[in-house]
Amino acid sequence: MKKLLIFLTLSLVFLVGCSGRVDRYKIVAFGDSNTQGANWTNHKYQETDKWVNLLAASITGAKGNSTTAIMNAGISGETTEDARKRLKRDVLKQSPELVLIMFGTNDAAFLEKNKPRVSKERFRENLIYFIKKIEKSGGKPVLMTCLPIVEGNGSDHFYYTRYKEAYYEDVGGARKWHNSYNNSVRELAFKNEIVLVDHWSYMVYEAGGDTDKALLKSGIIDPSGNHLTPKGARLIYENILKSDILAQN
Repeated sequence: MKKLLIFLTLSLVFLVGCSGRVDRYKIVAFGDSNTQGANWTNHKYQETDKWVNLLAASITGAKGNSTTAIMNAGISGETTEDARKRLKRDVLKQSPELVLIMFGTNDAAFLEKNKPRVSKERFRENLIYFIKKIEKSGGKPVLMTCLPIVEGNGSDHFYYTRYKEAYYEDVGGARKWHNSYNNSVRELAFKNEIVLVDHWSYMVYEAGGDTDKALLKSGIIDPSGNHLTPKGARLIYENILKSDILAQN
């Protein structure tokens, strides 16, 4: 895991560190609301709070070069099935060198008992489709896990206010079920030697546990139970960089 994160960091440094080549690089962030920069309370963050924009500022600021393009292709509410339909338009046509892929939160959601919006098998197929198409176009995919779920007890906002707790009884609860989709992401990254940024694991570590109490105390998940706060968005950014090496070069 450490080697993969170092690889990603060095890849980002390479984008800004090679004179005469920086203008040719594009990064696309491909995901749902947690990439777009929306949350339950405010619906949209301040532009400066979005992790994509934090990353852009870090990279362009390292050399003062504003021509390095980081494009936000996150759309709120989307699954990998939805995103598959726009991959060509929003990602491939941009000819990116690096694509940061973060889906799963909407795919795993049950709208009725034991029936996710996108099955785990289809979720894997869609990720494989993204990987193959991006690599064929000359880009490098980066897989990222989605964030931990704050289930709640139904009395506050949180996840079980909007999704029925009973739907998740047979799969060990919403948090465990969502992380099983992350396991598919981890497995694909390992088998295909693709860079993985495991936000779930880093957030659980930051919170000091994968319980509602710990996650709420950390302040990284908003009252919806499955969206980032600005603090959580900054943690996503920090997870990607994992060092201040850009500022030093």
